[in-house]
Amino acid sequence: MKKVFFIAAMALMMATGCNQQKQGQEQQNMDKENNELTAFDVQKAFEKNGFSWFTENLLVCSGDSTQSNAMTIGWGGIGNYLGHNRPAVTVYVAPGRYTWEFMEKYPRFTIMQFDDPKVWQYMGSNSGRDGDKAAALGLHVAYTEHGTPYYEEASLVIECETMSWYESFDAGIHTVYVGEVIGAWRRQ
Repeated sequence: MKKVFFIAAMALMMATGCNQQKQGQEQQNMDKENNELTAFDVQKAFEKNGFSWFTENLLVCSGDSTQSNAMTIGWGGIGNYLGHNRPAVTVYVAPGRYTWEFMEKYPRFTIMQFDDPKVWQYMGSNSGRDGDKAAALGLHVAYTEHGTPYYEEASLVIECETMSWYESFDAGIHTVYVGEVIGAWRRQ
């Protein structure tokens, strides 16, 4: 059996929680009838399958109003953190990626889903070091009330804040293990 692990110091900047109160404050950005993004409670209304969501045309974006970068992601997890009623998302960004520098520098990021495969294909095969990928695709950068960048054309946006408080957790730094599910059982 293969075990893949990452030191929690790397995971600290990747494991995030989305605060329901923060989502409620962003209610003014929503109006489905006008085809605008509408806030929702991820714990009550997230309709995606957590086992397959990270295979669905996702981008991660980090930065501020002066600079930002996004990239295609396909590794991640969604659920509750530390057994609490606290929604969390885990994403994995390699240090060699340009977006990693933004994830290190800024405390928040967005995960976005796009219906157009050209968006995530381009974002996954071009580097922000070589030019403005959003501009090349004609995407429009917008900002949450916290200043976290996202693209207006996304069909789904989740804003996350890195949980840096975990560094002082009484039990110490933890290792994140990523395990492939090789069996599952259920009584009918």
